[in-house]
Amino acid sequence: MTEPGTGAASPLAGGAPEQRRPAAWGRWLAHFLVAPSGVLLFLAVWTILAIELPPSRLVSPYAVAVDLWNNFLRSPRLEVFGLGRTGYGALLLYTTRNVLVGLVVGSAVGIVVGIASARLRPLRLIVDPIVLVLGTVPVLVAAPLFLLWFGVVPFTQVLLVGGYSAVMMVIFAQRAAANVDPVYEKSAMARGASWRDRLFLVLIPGTLPEILGGLRITLASAWGLETFAEILGAPSGIGQAIKTLTNVNNVAGMLACVSLVALTAIIMDMLLVALARWVTRWA
Repeated sequence: MTEPGTGAASPLAGGAPEQRRPAAWGRWLAHFLVAPSGVLLFLAVWTILAIELPPSRLVSPYAVAVDLWNNFLRSPRLEVFGLGRTGYGALLLYTTRNVLVGLVVGSAVGIVVGIASARLRPLRLIVDPIVLVLGTVPVLVAAPLFLLWFGVVPFTQVLLVGGYSAVMMVIFAQRAAANVDPVYEKSAMARGASWRDRLFLVLIPGTLPEILGGLRITLASAWGLETFAEILGAPSGIGQAIKTLTNVNNVAGMLACVSLVALTAIIMDMLLVALARWVTRWA
Protein backbone atom coordinates (compact mmCIF):
# COMPACT_ATOMS: atom_id res chain seq x y z
CA MET A 1 0.00 0.00 0.00
CA THR A 2 1.42 3.40 -1.01
CA GLU A 3 0.57 6.99 -0.30
CA PRO A 4 -1.47 8.49 -3.18
CA GLY A 5 0.71 10.28 -5.69
CA THR A 6 4.02 9.54 -3.95
CA GLY A 7 4.72 5.82 -4.34
CA ALA A 8 6.01 5.75 -0.75
CA ALA A 9 4.99 3.00 1.65
CA SER A 10 2.31 3.99 4.09
CA PRO A 11 3.16 3.67 7.80
CA LEU A 12 -0.09 1.74 8.20
CA ALA A 13 1.05 -0.91 5.75
CA GLY A 14 3.53 -2.56 8.10
CA GLY A 15 6.53 -0.31 7.62
CA ALA A 16 7.14 -0.02 11.34
CA PRO A 17 8.04 -3.71 11.90
CA GLU A 18 10.55 -3.49 9.04
CA GLN A 19 12.15 -0.49 10.71
CA ARG A 20 12.29 -2.24 14.07
CA ARG A 21 13.91 -5.37 12.64
CA PRO A 22 17.38 -3.83 12.07
CA ALA A 23 17.29 -2.42 15.61
CA ALA A 24 16.55 -5.89 17.02
CA TRP A 25 19.37 -7.42 14.99
CA GLY A 26 21.68 -4.64 16.20
CA ARG A 27 20.88 -5.35 19.84
CA TRP A 28 21.41 -9.08 19.33
CA LEU A 29 24.76 -8.47 17.62
CA ALA A 30 25.88 -6.07 20.34
CA HIS A 31 24.96 -8.62 23.00
CA PHE A 32 26.75 -11.39 21.11
CA LEU A 33 29.93 -9.31 20.87
CA VAL A 34 29.90 -7.73 24.32
CA ALA A 35 28.83 -10.73 26.42
CA PRO A 36 32.12 -12.71 26.00
CA SER A 37 34.21 -9.62 26.75
CA GLY A 38 33.80 -10.08 30.51
CA VAL A 39 34.97 -13.69 30.29
CA LEU A 40 37.96 -12.74 28.16
CA LEU A 41 38.88 -9.95 30.57
CA PHE A 42 38.66 -12.35 33.50
CA LEU A 43 40.89 -14.90 31.75
CA ALA A 44 43.39 -12.18 30.83
CA VAL A 45 43.66 -10.94 34.41
CA TRP A 46 43.92 -14.54 35.63
CA THR A 47 46.76 -15.23 33.18
CA ILE A 48 48.68 -12.10 34.20
CA LEU A 49 48.35 -12.94 37.89
CA ALA A 50 49.47 -16.52 37.22
CA ILE A 51 52.65 -15.18 35.58
CA GLU A 52 53.40 -12.94 38.54
CA LEU A 53 52.61 -15.44 41.31
CA PRO A 54 54.40 -18.75 42.03
CA PRO A 55 52.71 -22.01 40.88
CA SER A 56 52.12 -22.95 44.52
CA ARG A 57 49.60 -20.09 44.74
CA LEU A 58 48.11 -19.75 41.26
CA VAL A 59 48.42 -21.46 37.88
CA SER A 60 47.33 -20.35 34.44
CA PRO A 61 43.93 -21.11 32.89
CA TYR A 62 45.71 -23.39 30.41
CA ALA A 63 47.15 -25.52 33.24
CA VAL A 64 43.70 -25.74 34.81
CA ALA A 65 42.16 -26.80 31.49
CA VAL A 66 44.81 -29.51 31.04
CA ASP A 67 44.20 -30.83 34.54
CA LEU A 68 40.45 -30.86 33.94
CA TRP A 69 40.90 -32.77 30.67
CA ASN A 70 43.21 -35.37 32.21
CA ASN A 71 41.10 -36.02 35.32
CA PHE A 72 37.50 -35.51 34.21
CA LEU A 73 36.69 -39.20 33.64
CA ARG A 74 39.18 -40.73 36.05
CA SER A 75 41.66 -39.24 38.50
CA PRO A 76 44.27 -41.66 39.89
CA ARG A 77 45.28 -39.21 42.62
CA LEU A 78 41.72 -39.06 43.97
CA GLU A 79 41.69 -42.86 44.01
CA VAL A 80 44.80 -42.79 46.20
CA PHE A 81 42.99 -40.65 48.76
CA GLY A 82 40.01 -43.00 49.03
CA LEU A 83 37.47 -41.45 46.66
CA GLY A 84 37.41 -44.57 44.46
CA ARG A 85 37.90 -45.10 40.75
CA THR A 86 36.30 -41.84 39.75
CA GLY A 87 36.95 -38.49 38.14
CA TYR A 88 35.75 -34.90 38.36
CA GLY A 89 32.74 -35.65 36.17
CA ALA A 90 31.29 -38.38 38.40
CA LEU A 91 31.87 -36.29 41.51
CA LEU A 92 30.14 -33.35 39.86
CA LEU A 93 27.13 -35.54 39.06
CA TYR A 94 26.87 -36.46 42.75
CA THR A 95 26.93 -32.79 43.73
CA THR A 96 24.46 -31.78 41.02
CA ARG A 97 22.01 -34.50 42.03
CA ASN A 98 22.05 -33.38 45.66
CA VAL A 99 21.60 -29.74 44.67
CA LEU A 100 18.62 -30.47 42.41
CA VAL A 101 16.88 -32.83 44.85
CA GLY A 102 17.35 -30.49 47.79
CA LEU A 103 16.34 -27.44 45.75
CA VAL A 104 13.19 -28.99 44.27
CA VAL A 105 11.90 -30.50 47.51
CA GLY A 106 12.86 -27.58 49.73
CA SER A 107 11.58 -24.91 47.33
CA ALA A 108 8.27 -26.73 46.81
CA VAL A 109 7.69 -26.87 50.56
CA GLY A 110 8.79 -23.26 51.01
CA ILE A 111 6.56 -21.92 48.23
CA VAL A 112 3.46 -23.72 49.50
CA VAL A 113 4.05 -22.69 53.13
CA GLY A 114 4.98 -19.13 52.12
CA ILE A 115 1.88 -18.51 50.01
CA ALA A 116 -0.41 -20.20 52.55
CA SER A 117 1.03 -18.25 55.49
CA ALA A 118 0.66 -15.00 53.56
CA ARG A 119 -3.11 -15.55 53.45
CA LEU A 120 -3.68 -17.43 56.72
CA ARG A 121 -2.65 -15.32 59.69
CA PRO A 122 -2.70 -18.17 62.28
CA LEU A 123 -0.30 -20.16 60.10
CA ARG A 124 1.98 -17.14 59.70
CA LEU A 125 2.17 -16.70 63.47
CA ILE A 126 3.58 -20.22 63.61
CA VAL A 127 5.82 -20.05 60.53
CA ASP A 128 7.50 -16.67 61.04
CA PRO A 129 9.36 -17.51 64.30
CA ILE A 130 10.63 -20.77 62.79
CA VAL A 131 11.83 -19.03 59.63
CA LEU A 132 13.44 -16.29 61.72
CA VAL A 133 15.41 -18.78 63.81
CA LEU A 134 16.46 -21.03 60.92
CA GLY A 135 17.27 -18.07 58.67
CA THR A 136 19.63 -16.52 61.21
CA VAL A 137 21.54 -19.71 62.03
CA PRO A 138 24.75 -19.63 59.93
CA VAL A 139 25.47 -22.60 57.76
CA LEU A 140 28.85 -22.89 59.50
CA VAL A 141 26.92 -23.82 62.63
CA ALA A 142 24.16 -25.89 61.03
CA ALA A 143 26.33 -28.08 58.78
CA PRO A 144 28.39 -29.71 61.58
CA LEU A 145 25.19 -30.35 63.54
CA PHE A 146 23.61 -32.07 60.53
CA LEU A 147 26.71 -34.26 60.19
CA LEU A 148 26.53 -35.13 63.88
CA TRP A 149 22.82 -35.98 63.77
CA PHE A 150 22.56 -37.80 60.43
CA GLY A 151 26.13 -38.95 59.72
CA VAL A 152 28.31 -38.77 56.60
CA VAL A 153 25.67 -39.85 54.10
CA PRO A 154 24.18 -38.19 50.98
CA PHE A 155 20.93 -37.53 52.87
CA THR A 156 22.76 -35.07 55.11
CA GLN A 157 23.74 -32.75 52.27
CA VAL A 158 20.30 -33.02 50.63
CA LEU A 159 18.59 -32.17 53.92
CA LEU A 160 20.86 -29.19 54.49
CA VAL A 161 20.23 -27.78 51.00
CA GLY A 162 16.52 -28.55 51.20
CA GLY A 163 16.14 -26.93 54.61
CA TYR A 164 17.81 -23.68 53.65
CA SER A 165 16.03 -23.62 50.29
CA ALA A 166 12.69 -23.98 52.07
CA VAL A 167 13.49 -21.12 54.44
CA MET A 168 14.52 -18.80 51.61
CA MET A 169 11.52 -19.64 49.45
CA VAL A 170 9.10 -19.10 52.36
CA ILE A 171 10.40 -15.54 52.58
CA PHE A 172 10.23 -14.96 48.81
CA ALA A 173 6.76 -16.52 48.51
CA GLN A 174 5.39 -14.46 51.40
CA ARG A 175 6.68 -11.26 49.89
CA ALA A 176 5.39 -12.19 46.43
CA ALA A 177 1.92 -12.92 47.80
CA ALA A 178 1.93 -9.67 49.76
CA ASN A 179 2.78 -7.73 46.58
CA VAL A 180 -0.30 -9.04 44.73
CA ASP A 181 -2.89 -6.28 44.78
CA PRO A 182 -5.90 -7.47 46.87
CA VAL A 183 -8.24 -5.84 44.35
CA TYR A 184 -7.73 -8.76 41.96
CA GLU A 185 -8.81 -11.34 44.52
CA LYS A 186 -11.76 -9.18 45.63
CA SER A 187 -12.80 -8.80 42.01
CA ALA A 188 -12.66 -12.57 41.54
CA MET A 189 -14.70 -13.11 44.71
CA ALA A 190 -17.29 -10.61 43.49
CA ARG A 191 -17.66 -12.70 40.33
CA GLY A 192 -18.28 -15.85 42.35
CA ALA A 193 -14.80 -17.41 42.08
CA SER A 194 -14.09 -20.18 44.57
CA TRP A 195 -10.93 -20.32 46.66
CA ARG A 196 -9.50 -22.81 44.18
CA ASP A 197 -10.15 -20.41 41.29
CA ARG A 198 -8.58 -17.53 43.20
CA LEU A 199 -5.54 -19.66 43.98
CA PHE A 200 -4.85 -20.94 40.45
CA LEU A 201 -6.13 -17.97 38.42
CA VAL A 202 -5.06 -15.02 40.58
CA LEU A 203 -2.61 -15.79 43.35
CA ILE A 204 -0.25 -18.23 41.66
CA PRO A 205 0.04 -16.27 38.36
CA GLY A 206 0.51 -13.05 40.33
CA THR A 207 3.31 -14.43 42.49
CA LEU A 208 5.04 -16.57 39.86
CA PRO A 209 7.46 -13.95 38.40
CA GLU A 210 8.77 -12.93 41.82
CA ILE A 211 8.96 -16.53 43.04
CA LEU A 212 11.04 -17.52 40.00
CA GLY A 213 13.39 -14.63 40.71
CA GLY A 214 13.78 -15.88 44.27
CA LEU A 215 14.39 -19.38 42.94
CA ARG A 216 17.43 -18.11 41.04
CA ILE A 217 18.93 -16.73 44.24
CA THR A 218 18.11 -19.94 46.08
CA LEU A 219 19.75 -22.04 43.35
CA ALA A 220 22.97 -20.01 43.61
CA SER A 221 22.99 -20.46 47.39
CA ALA A 222 22.30 -24.19 47.03
CA TRP A 223 25.53 -24.73 45.13
CA GLY A 224 27.54 -23.05 47.87
CA LEU A 225 25.75 -24.96 50.62
CA GLU A 226 26.21 -28.32 48.94
CA THR A 227 29.90 -27.80 48.19
CA PHE A 228 30.60 -26.54 51.70
CA ALA A 229 28.73 -29.46 53.26
CA GLU A 230 30.76 -31.90 51.14
CA ILE A 231 34.01 -30.25 52.24
CA LEU A 232 33.04 -30.78 55.88
CA GLY A 233 32.21 -34.42 55.27
CA ALA A 234 30.57 -36.48 52.54
CA PRO A 235 30.99 -39.91 50.94
CA SER A 236 31.59 -38.29 47.54
CA GLY A 237 31.11 -35.03 45.67
CA ILE A 238 33.19 -32.29 44.10
CA GLY A 239 33.58 -30.68 47.53
CA GLN A 240 35.50 -33.73 48.72
CA ALA A 241 37.76 -33.44 45.68
CA ILE A 242 38.42 -29.76 46.46
CA LYS A 243 39.24 -30.64 50.07
CA THR A 244 41.59 -33.46 49.06
CA LEU A 245 43.43 -31.44 46.41
CA THR A 246 43.78 -28.47 48.76
CA ASN A 247 45.35 -30.66 51.44
CA VAL A 248 48.05 -31.82 48.99
CA ASN A 249 48.49 -28.28 47.59
CA ASN A 250 47.42 -29.26 44.08
CA VAL A 251 46.47 -25.79 42.88
CA ALA A 252 45.64 -26.82 39.31
CA GLY A 253 43.29 -29.59 40.42
CA MET A 254 41.60 -27.43 43.03
CA LEU A 255 40.98 -24.62 40.53
CA ALA A 256 39.76 -27.14 37.96
CA CYS A 257 37.11 -28.40 40.40
CA VAL A 258 36.09 -24.87 41.39
CA SER A 259 35.85 -23.83 37.73
CA LEU A 260 33.78 -26.92 36.94
CA VAL A 261 31.30 -26.09 39.71
CA ALA A 262 31.11 -22.45 38.62
CA LEU A 263 30.53 -23.36 34.98
CA THR A 264 27.80 -25.87 35.88
CA ALA A 265 26.10 -23.34 38.16
CA ILE A 266 26.13 -20.73 35.38
CA ILE A 267 24.63 -23.17 32.87
CA MET A 268 21.88 -24.18 35.29
CA ASP A 269 21.12 -20.54 36.02
CA MET A 270 20.82 -19.84 32.29
CA LEU A 271 18.44 -22.78 31.90
CA LEU A 272 16.35 -21.50 34.82
CA VAL A 273 16.20 -18.03 33.28
CA ALA A 274 15.05 -19.50 29.96
CA LEU A 275 12.41 -21.56 31.76
CA ALA A 276 11.24 -18.53 33.74
CA ARG A 277 10.88 -16.47 30.56
CA TRP A 278 8.89 -19.23 28.92
CA VAL A 279 6.60 -19.74 31.91
CA THR A 280 5.98 -16.01 32.37
CA ARG A 281 5.80 -15.16 28.66
CA TRP A 282 2.33 -13.73 29.28
CA ALA A 283 3.73 -11.12 31.69
